[in-house]
Amino acid sequence: MKQHPIRVAVVGATGYGGSEIIRLLSAHPCAKVTTVTSARRAGSLLREECPWLSTDLELTEFIADQVEADFTFLCQEAGFAMEVAPHLLPRTRIIDLSADFRLEDLDEYEKYYGRKHSNPSLKTKPVYGLPELVDRHLIEQASLVANPGCFPTTSLLAIMPLISAGLVSGVPVIDAKSGVSGAGRSRLETGYMFSELDGGMKAYGIVGHRHTAEIEQISGLIVRFTPHLIPIARGIHVTAHVPLKDGQSAERIKEIYKDFYSDEPFVTVLDAPPSTKQVLGSNRCALSVSVDARTNYAVVCAVIDNLVKGMAGQAIQNMNLMAGIPEETGLPMDGMWP
Repeated sequence: MKQHPIRVAVVGATGYGGSEIIRLLSAHPCAKVTTVTSARRAGSLLREECPWLSTDLELTEFIADQVEADFTFLCQEAGFAMEVAPHLLPRTRIIDLSADFRLEDLDEYEKYYGRKHSNPSLKTKPVYGLPELVDRHLIEQASLVANPGCFPTTSLLAIMPLISAGLVSGVPVIDAKSGVSGAGRSRLETGYMFSELDGGMKAYGIVGHRHTAEIEQISGLIVRFTPHLIPIARGIHVTAHVPLKDGQSAERIKEIYKDFYSDEPFVTVLDAPPSTKQVLGSNRCALSVSVDARTNYAVVCAVIDNLVKGMAGQAIQNMNLMAGIPEETGLPMDGMWP
């Protein structure tokens, strides 16, 4: 008997995250996008707003009580999901790409996002959806998954093997660099114009960047996190400097990483530092680890495509787990080259 495809709704379909979900799902053998919404572009065809997509789907207004889907991806700014989730949950399982359900401490949410959480006692407990680092059974059974941020995904995949092995002796320093697509499609500020970005690089959010709280919640450590904006469209590069306990050899540290990720299809441990270009278009994190014996630091370099493993691809990875199908289904393992 032929199985019906998984019905998918994408709320906020014209942004980078929403449109990337639709692009990836176009090749998914078990899922079909049936609903796409846009607050500003309702009534137009999605391909008119996102000309890189060939779909004939028409954008509609989002009305929670009218959503008919097995899974709904919420691809809006922080503050939206917390309002609509209670109305959607009886009808559909949710994967939220914003930060609304990532932080367990709602005081931390208010501190970092500047607003009170409007649904602190939501009956459905959100599950943090970083499959390589959380209990997959929780994701499989979840009705509401909080898709991780792109910086936390890269940073946590870089440092968690050392934390799990109990080898960290101080505060990890995370130096992160992101392409401009991480700011979203609707940002029109001067600082995001090609003429302003090209040929330069700058740090931002040096103290108190929002993703710090997410990294610290999952890692259980205080970290020193600094993001930078670099003039590329896609990609995140993290260099994590992790102070080690005495007596750790480079060989042992490398084996720890290889063992930790030996069964993870979307994490590749390399012998040489990776380039962001190696993972563009893929749902893979590539990383390497070195040991500086002089300073007793491990130096981990990790890269992802911020729109795939850092956003849309990871959301689909979570959907696959929730739907009970193989985790890798419909997700690209290889990058685009050149």
